[in-house]
Amino acid sequence: MKIAVLGWGSLIWQPKDLKFDTNIGWKENGPVLPIEFARISKDGRLTLVITPNGTEVQTLYAVSSFDNLDLAVLNLKKREGTVKENIGYYDKTKDEFSPIDFLFKESIKNWIQTTDFDAVIWTNLPENWEIRNEEKVVIKTIDPNDRIEYLQNLKGAESALAEEYIRNTPKQIATTYRKQIIEVLGWD
Repeated sequence: MKIAVLGWGSLIWQPKDLKFDTNIGWKENGPVLPIEFARISKDGRLTLVITPNGTEVQTLYAVSSFDNLDLAVLNLKKREGTVKENIGYYDKTKDEFSPIDFLFKESIKNWIQTTDFDAVIWTNLPENWEIRNEEKVVIKTIDPNDRIEYLQNLKGAESALAEEYIRNTPKQIATTYRKQIIEVLGWD
């Protein structure tokens, strides 16, 4: 089984434990999906996720080192530090999606039909506008319309990490908010 791993954010420049064919690297002609800076991560960065409120952009992909879908999913789960339910996949051999209610099935199906892949996996984290403390208690909720202000108000290491994430995002991930962040904060 040949498996593609989709990426659009830090997975590209910080693959960490992700096992993929580094000789081929990341290809820039993945499926078009609605992506946006719409998740506040544990370290304060504003990160990219698939969202109905996103900008249609062409994602990137790499070839997984695994030929077993379960192992590839577990590898991406480990890299992302998340639970298995936050890793999406499409198995072309079974015409099976996870999650079943994934909103952008046609984009994935249309793309995979043009490739020799048997399956594709991706990080499927939801939007998140809550800032939590170490005990996981919500201490603040950010209005999505205030994401530029949120970035402007970050300090120290959080600000540096947020800026690094945005600057390192592949240029083709030209979302609506990325353009605004570049315009207002100069982080390009």
